[in-house]
Amino acid sequence: MKQGTDLTGELLKAVSRSFYLTIYWLPAAMRRGVALGYMLARATDSVADTSTADSHLRQDVLQAMGRAIQGEGDEAQTQALLETLAGDMAQAQTNPAERTLLQRFGDCLRALATFPEEQQACIRRVLNTIIEGQLWDITYFREHKCVESDEQTELYTYRVAGCVGEFWTELGYAAMGSAFCAPELRELMTQAGIRYGRGLQLINILRDHSEDTARGRSYLCSAPAKWLNRADYYMNDGIDYCLRLRGFRLRFAGMLPALIGKKTIALLRRATPECGKVKIPRRAVYGCMLKAFILSIPGFGRVF
Repeated sequence: MKQGTDLTGELLKAVSRSFYLTIYWLPAAMRRGVALGYMLARATDSVADTSTADSHLRQDVLQAMGRAIQGEGDEAQTQALLETLAGDMAQAQTNPAERTLLQRFGDCLRALATFPEEQQACIRRVLNTIIEGQLWDITYFREHKCVESDEQTELYTYRVAGCVGEFWTELGYAAMGSAFCAPELRELMTQAGIRYGRGLQLINILRDHSEDTARGRSYLCSAPAKWLNRADYYMNDGIDYCLRLRGFRLRFAGMLPALIGKKTIALLRRATPECGKVKIPRRAVYGCMLKAFILSIPGFGRVF
């Protein structure tokens, strides 16, 4: 797992920014699987977002990454992919950490092979769905400037983020069993996790809406206010999801993004075009951390 920089240490911290804190607080049984899933998704996202590369090339590279993650293709194909990632794709990255991540993609693949089969399957499933969403994004916006229906928005938010809530639930039960959550709540948790992930992606879409529209790509075809309300509803689902988890570290790690999301939604409701891109201040993040800490203590949050 080490080659100059630990995949789940300094490199993870460099590429994950705010999400690093969430991963750090996870119980050890889940931390490594979530971290690797994030690293793989971040690598594919870096390729998808390489605007200096032709969209057809990005499409081909993403498909090759997907096959490598699924364990498909022969050694020569995988080696060709790794050379492409470490060469032109890495050099096109403006973020040095993302450049290093693409150069280390082979280490990520080798790390995946060390997990128990059930956990490998969870990671491969979520990456397959995420890459589907990234490929749709690349191909759809070659010919369109806006989604054509709310259903397309919902499907996109599932593919790139809702499936992550599903992944957390599957991986949690696979790695921790009943110590993750009551087994009889598994389906309820799966659906709540999907809505939570969708909500987080909707917040990203709403924050970037003006910027994306100016670039000729809009993920919303109906009023943003409607989606703000839906994102708020989904954040409530996220908080409920976390309060059902067993253990302080699980609750805290899961709760923090939801509370930050709620703060961001409040700012988006008050924002004007002159405000620019909404970003919550650091003191508000600290306030969210304190609230997450209190709600995560057994007896302080709602009991299920």
